Amino acid sequence: MAIVKADPHPFSLPGGDTKVLLLHGFTGSPCCLRPLAEWLNARGYGVEAPLLIGHGTDLEDLIPVRHRQWTDQVDAEIRRLQQSCKRLVVGGLSLGSILALQAGLRHQQVAGLMLYSPPIGVRDRRRFFAPLLKHFVATLPKPADHFEDPTASNRRWSYHRYPVACSAQVLQLIAQVSKQAKQLTLPTLVIGSRKDKVVSQQGIGQLVRRLDPEITSLHWLEDSGHVITLDQEWRKVASLSEEFLGRLPFDDGN
Repeated sequence: MAIVKADPHPFSLPGGDTKVLLLHGFTGSPCCLRPLAEWLNARGYGVEAPLLIGHGTDLEDLIPVRHRQWTDQVDAEIRRLQQSCKRLVVGGLSLGSILALQAGLRHQQVAGLMLYSPPIGVRDRRRFFAPLLKHFVATLPKPADHFEDPTASNRRWSYHRYPVACSAQVLQLIAQVSKQAKQLTLPTLVIGSRKDKVVSQQGIGQLVRRLDPEITSLHWLEDSGHVITLDQEWRKVASLSEEFLGRLPFDDGN
């Protein structure tokens, strides 16, 4: 069962010529992205926040999911959105940032990427044993949520346990995409938190070093946990995202 703290459903906020596809994290839901989405929408951007397959229902639905299903889902969203906008930007939180990065590698017509708390260098040591553990246990408890803003957890919807087999799929996807990151040619915004207890600063730094420094910007937060789109400094995340979007050029096809 899930700990219901907010609405896990996908949402769509209509806007102008630029649309932003926002992807949530592993075991989470789109509500973690709503404050950011509403900020951007108020400034004229259309925002789409889909619910990733296996999420937002019961944990049992996530156990059999394979990462290719998310890749196909994101590909379908990109194809759909590109029919109704002049410019598409993909952003994501944690696992969503990995899916966004993968989308940037697969879809060169995407205008830019926004990566929030990219999980390169996951701190949980159980990750080393996930490929073996999946043969013995179906789920494992998640570490306690860490928010600098004590009210932030009330706005989050998430499963309270990790599905082990699917976690192994996530780790496999992270490894694949991080190796390919040096091939990325899109403008990219990366935001991490120094107080993140899920992802290490070294891991995020490693990712950024693989990206083109001419078109990549890295920003650190000082007073947030892993879910930076909900925590104490979410407005700074939103402001940095707005500035990034404002710098992206339009491609009018001429």
